[in-house]
Amino acid sequence: MKPSFLIGRARAITCLLIFGLPIIAQAESSVWTNVRSYEPKTPLMRESITLEDAIKRTLADNPNLHEFEFRQQVLAGETKTAGLKPGLIAGVELENFLGTGEVSGLKELEMTLTLSSVIQLDNKPAARLGVLSARREQQDVEKKIRTLDLLGELNRRYIHVLSLQALLAVTKEAEALARYTLEAVSKRVEAGASPLLDQKRALSALAQSQLDVDVTKQNLRFAIRSLAIMWGEPNPSFRRVEGKLFVFQETASFNALSMAIQNSPHIDLFAQQSRVQSAQLRLVQAGNRPDIEWSAGIRRIQGIDETAFVAGVSVPLFQKQRNLGEYEAQKARLDLIEQQKQSDVRNLLHSVNQALGEQQRALLEVESIQQNVIPPLKDALNLVENAYLDGRFSYLEWVSTRQEFLNTRLALINAATQVHLSSAEIEALTGISLITQRTANPSSDGTAGNAHFDKK
Repeated sequence: MKPSFLIGRARAITCLLIFGLPIIAQAESSVWTNVRSYEPKTPLMRESITLEDAIKRTLADNPNLHEFEFRQQVLAGETKTAGLKPGLIAGVELENFLGTGEVSGLKELEMTLTLSSVIQLDNKPAARLGVLSARREQQDVEKKIRTLDLLGELNRRYIHVLSLQALLAVTKEAEALARYTLEAVSKRVEAGASPLLDQKRALSALAQSQLDVDVTKQNLRFAIRSLAIMWGEPNPSFRRVEGKLFVFQETASFNALSMAIQNSPHIDLFAQQSRVQSAQLRLVQAGNRPDIEWSAGIRRIQGIDETAFVAGVSVPLFQKQRNLGEYEAQKARLDLIEQQKQSDVRNLLHSVNQALGEQQRALLEVESIQQNVIPPLKDALNLVENAYLDGRFSYLEWVSTRQEFLNTRLALINAATQVHLSSAEIEALTGISLITQRTANPSSDGTAGNAHFDKK
């Protein structure tokens, strides 16, 4: 009974606005700004958990996000080093000793004490600090993308649990209908109006429906655990999640989504990479002007028992020519980032178009099943049941109609779930929230036309 939508979803969905919750706004404002203040406590068993609470728990203490704290500390240490002035070097030089003849031993020893350093030109420290500052801004964007990816995985698991809850409700209703069918068939068999074969078939159908319930319960239990593991809780403290599977968001047009892509975190990352590379290029350009090395000291001349001052200056020659290859390499890297950005924009546009088409297809399927498929199928199930009880239809016709009705309910859950997954993927790709809700059917729990499932 497990529908196909429960497997094979590999894309990470990033922004969470599936049930009327502006997830991007939450993650960037209230949730993200308060994440450090949220202190997880010893979990107490509760009946259900909301998506907002799941987000807070996930962001409160997640290794994927704490990684950036250490990366920022690395940059802080590198910044301290980059801002240091050139150090002073003390040196000692000995000449004319331990030789032969007139310079044997130490009688002609000359000793020079020196102090040397480097004068940096073209403000190289500022260029190095500029690179680190740009890298710090890039890490902020990377952290934002990592957060959205983390929320996307949380959203996918949350939808999985919500779908299994809906599936469990359908399987329980199917079990109730199978039990009701067995009772009706048994009465006809006892009255001699139906063969014993029908009763055996009904008994087997009830056993199968009970198995479907047990399997769905087990799948739901493991799905809830997978969700709770997102915030480090291997033993879930809740039994179900809150949310309405049949409430959707109104998606913006493709043109509006295309414009939003230009400001999405994925494209912003290329802008930050370009800033880092531009700062790296300026640092290379600053290296075209060589640094001046100087030294000064005092020399002791043993032979005449006198002292004298010494000084020296050195400048590397042809520094610009030697630096040309590095400059060309950094310039090519900068141009490459722009090309990668244009390629990524096209890939994002294609992915958004695919997700939008899948969402609209699934939404059309939901509305068609609820409005055009389930109502007549419900009437058909009523008619075939009454006809069977009157002896006009066979048990097989009743069972086949019932199974068709159940399959339609499963298809409805499948389509509704796909709408949410596609919407979340659009949010992940564009970085915007779909805040306008729409309800496909007044019966938002997806139980339209299930009057027979209430029979005992």
